[in-house]
Amino acid sequence: MKLTISEKAVAAINQLNQTALLMHRQMESGELNPKAVDKAYNSAHRKVAIWQKSQYADFGAWTQLSEFHQSGLEQKLDEANERFGRVLKHYAKAVGADFIPAE
Repeated sequence: MKLTISEKAVAAINQLNQTALLMHRQMESGELNPKAVDKAYNSAHRKVAIWQKSQYADFGAWTQLSEFHQSGLEQKLDEANERFGRVLKHYAKAVGADFIPAE
């Protein structure tokens, strides 16, 4: 079953939030597991990329696109992405990795 643009955006938002929560919990507990975070990070990145491509892939999905824009999911996705970036910055510092923010 093919997911709509809005459903793909919700999946990306949920994955970004889950990954940020995983990193935050690991930092609070002091038990850092970079492999688990890498897996969650890649999943989040993949879902965001799928959502981005879905906006341009099907030119017949104008109703889905307008539904997405009216739903306010774009703002929620931006908020989840910003939250994820803030947590990622602190997590990278905790594991001793260099963090270079995207411009």
